[in-house]
Amino acid sequence: MNFKKLFESASQAGITDMEVYLVEDENFSCKVFEQEIDSYSVSTTKGLSLRGLYQGKMGYTYTENVDDSEIDFLIKGVIHNASIIENDDKEEIYEGCANYTTLDLYHPELEEISAAEKINFLKSVESICLNLDSRVKSVNYCLFANETRHEILKNSKGLDLQQKRNYAYAYVSVLVTENDENKTYASIIFDADFTKYEPKSLAKKVVTGALDQLGSIKIKSGSFPVLLKNTVAAQILEAMSESFSAENVQKDLSNLKGKLNEEIASPLLNIVDDPHLKKGMGSASFDGEGVATFPKEVIANGVLKTYLHSLATAKAFGVAPTGNGFRASFKSNLTISPSNMYIKPGESTFDKLVGVIQNGIYITDVQGLHAGLNTISGDFSLSARGFLIKDGSLQTPVDEITIADNFFSVLQKIKGIGNDLEFEASPVGAPCLWIKSLTVSGE
Repeated sequence: MNFKKLFESASQAGITDMEVYLVEDENFSCKVFEQEIDSYSVSTTKGLSLRGLYQGKMGYTYTENVDDSEIDFLIKGVIHNASIIENDDKEEIYEGCANYTTLDLYHPELEEISAAEKINFLKSVESICLNLDSRVKSVNYCLFANETRHEILKNSKGLDLQQKRNYAYAYVSVLVTENDENKTYASIIFDADFTKYEPKSLAKKVVTGALDQLGSIKIKSGSFPVLLKNTVAAQILEAMSESFSAENVQKDLSNLKGKLNEEIASPLLNIVDDPHLKKGMGSASFDGEGVATFPKEVIANGVLKTYLHSLATAKAFGVAPTGNGFRASFKSNLTISPSNMYIKPGESTFDKLVGVIQNGIYITDVQGLHAGLNTISGDFSLSARGFLIKDGSLQTPVDEITIADNFFSVLQKIKGIGNDLEFEASPVGAPCLWIKSLTVSGE
């Protein structure tokens, strides 16, 4: 599409400031089951959105047909949308920043990996899993996927940005059975470097994780010291990350309203939002509005230092934007989201924390985050499983338990932080966390 022609035509129609966001995605995914291809998909999608000010209101529209024939449709769509919108928020088109950090987000060598190599990797993982132990009954999920995304952001104020990124991941889950007890376990590799996709190590990790859960027992209810696995801590933080959105603070949808520069967590806790993190899933040199991104401390030594801002919320709060305006796709309105948010790792190893806790529970998995966690109050009640910690070592696996507390209370009860920061296939990460106590419901 001729962007110059689009902007000129839109200006003649009475649209003052305007912005084009163009996205092209190339996706590959394949699943293998019993050494056969269970599903296979290769797709390319392309789309464009136009955002513009008409009579003081910001209108939006988009199209998947990216050529000049859509110019009139886009202009009419913006005018219509602006005419009926009831939102009083004063959005703006951004003129841009003086400097943008150049990031290495695109890995051309990933594009050279053939479909056959990806499929052979999956078949190898499945075969090794099944042969590692007779108790492995099936590899119930064996997936490889990769995506390449090219984004272009241009506006009538001279902003002209683009970035290209790609990533890949594999997800494998196994089912093991012994004495009529069934257990599943899954693991993920997230890396643009295909040499990291080593079938033997992934298969061993998944199978060992499943077998370790066999022989689970039930425990009596009570209050226990708890060690949250790094991935569990990350999942809970991700579910609660919207509490840090300035838009949610404005709308009274965050328990953090009015708590800037207050101590809201243990002094041990530091949470960072780093859009420049190497290999980060949320890494970007600019956000969805064209604001230059930068690393920032969200919580420093337990003190809340900032909310995450778009241009509009930054203006409302009288602060600088933080580069957290986010668009999920060309079809989406602008929201606020973290980039790569994570809890800074401590110095303690996992084994050291287990030894210090002495007697408690190691939580390795939680379920029901969407239904069992209130993102405004922070209250949660989640089904969970894990292992007893007894005399400073991991003992019997436990399941059919529920952990309950309040997210903001848990932040204050952190007594130790591990050095094992983990992201999996997510822009939110964490190390393992030693929590003073959680309510655990069992028998």
